[in-house]
Amino acid sequence: MRQYTLAQRKSLADFFNMIAVAWFTAGIISPFFIISKTIIELLLYPIAGIILTWLSLLISLYLLKDIKS
Repeated sequence: MRQYTLAQRKSLADFFNMIAVAWFTAGIISPFFIISKTIIELLLYPIAGIILTWLSLLISLYLLKDIKS
């Protein structure tokens, strides 16, 4: 992995945290406000939201793993 400065790594981690929030909102919260046409959609959106939220948070934590607060 390319060596980023501390500030760059924190900025990238913040970016991936925001992406995680967006995926959580799109996949978990939004199905409560839309009408799903099929049961597959009703199950697919939350599962995809959880997986993509988890991946985004995993990337964020990977970027911050060596940073001491």
